[in-house]
Amino acid sequence: MKIHAVYPTPFWRAAGLSGRVTTDTSPVVQVTADNSPASGTPGVFVALIKEDAARRLERLPAAERRATVLADLANYFGDQAANPTAYVEKSWGADKFSRGVYGGFLAPGVWTAYGGALREQIGPLHWAGTETATTWNGKMEGALLSGERAAAEVLAALDRSG
Repeated sequence: MKIHAVYPTPFWRAAGLSGRVTTDTSPVVQVTADNSPASGTPGVFVALIKEDAARRLERLPAAERRATVLADLANYFGDQAANPTAYVEKSWGADKFSRGVYGGFLAPGVWTAYGGALREQIGPLHWAGTETATTWNGKMEGALLSGERAAAEVLAALDRSG
């Protein structure tokens, strides 16, 4: 599940917080990010609820799902996080076209140490996909940028083989 909680401003920044959480201690919200636009307003958290936690959460009534997610955000970022001006959720597991989405979250240091290996060409094989993106990794934008990068690599290889 993906949740967006919207606030008048990204209040967490004034407290010196990035808005990013990655944890294995919460049974519900284990990943968050500051998804505010470049202009700085409104403030937007994106919260990701994965696997079993998402399946448990989506069985709850909407008001209880919201309260559960906002309680985790308040735990991470303070009481102000419990009162967004807007709250939008998407259950990808319930989406008839995707039937769920999974993204990998690498442990600290793995991406910077080994990320390049995810896109290294092997013979005539070129890799593309959101996990190989150098920006917007894990997002649709990353998948598109990765596809463009791989296409450029293939064209360059074809030019060299000439």
